[in-house]
Amino acid sequence: MAMIDLRDYEFVRVSGPDALKFLQGQVTCDIEKLGKDNSLTGAICNLRGRVIADFLIVLDGEDCILRTQKGMSEVIKKSLAKYAIFSKVELTEEAGFCKVIGTMNAEDAKLVGDIIGQVPADVLGSYVDSKAIVVRLPSNNSRLEVWVREKETFNEWQLHKDETSLNDWKREDITEGIVHVNLPMSEEYTPQLLNYDLSGVIDFSKGCYTGQEIIARMHYRGNAKKRLFLLTGKNSVKDSSEVIQRYGDKETLAKVLAFSNSYEELDNSVLLAILNITSEQSSYSLSTPSQKESTLNLVPLSSYINQVSDDDIIE
Repeated sequence: MAMIDLRDYEFVRVSGPDALKFLQGQVTCDIEKLGKDNSLTGAICNLRGRVIADFLIVLDGEDCILRTQKGMSEVIKKSLAKYAIFSKVELTEEAGFCKVIGTMNAEDAKLVGDIIGQVPADVLGSYVDSKAIVVRLPSNNSRLEVWVREKETFNEWQLHKDETSLNDWKREDITEGIVHVNLPMSEEYTPQLLNYDLSGVIDFSKGCYTGQEIIARMHYRGNAKKRLFLLTGKNSVKDSSEVIQRYGDKETLAKVLAFSNSYEELDNSVLLAILNITSEQSSYSLSTPSQKESTLNLVPLSSYINQVSDDDIIE
């Protein structure tokens, strides 16, 4: 058996008698829906309604643990600390996990269950144990994250630490339409541009939180002009690559927010970019310095393509 050694995560623990109440007033997900058997995806936004960081949150006893991207734990702590002075809450960088392991097939998921005792069956289901915390992620595969507390329990596991395995893990997020906010992206995008309003990161039935008024106004006006789209192509994508969208007499450039190149000849590279929504037929291509422009294909994402309304379309 071989699992993936995931190295791009950091954790923040929110503890204290006011932890749940405090987070309810600060994050986009409904903390009242968080339970011992389920996790939530959410985001922290600024007063302008732009995303500071996204996270996956799990209830660990009476504390909350937020899993976020590498480099973002300190950002989250500083953002929340501004509002924590009047609450009985403590914000700390969680150092209780010695490693994070990922599984991507049913056989490895079963092995996790044999060692831990059980694994969650539903997407975003969680199982909290003294040895580890296990969360099931969105995917067509049996994708689990294992936040390991007791190193000895997993010493005999063979872990893939190569870039190919990490790329495969990242590819699953991308094909699910999931983009995570890192340091360069922090406070650059609204939740709507990242499809967070459609994928469950934003809960519009909960009460107020920082940035809520602006985010709700954008949502209920129903006039998004841009969305996050999934594209595929044969050529390799680079950090400097851009997507060219052409329709009618217009040509626009868009940054690539996340990508995964294929290591197999028959597979395509995949990428996520924010593009215009238009009623006109669009063509897409990849523009990369020192490489010839190459064709990209748009792939439907159920998380948003089927939910784009007539009011969203650019005439």
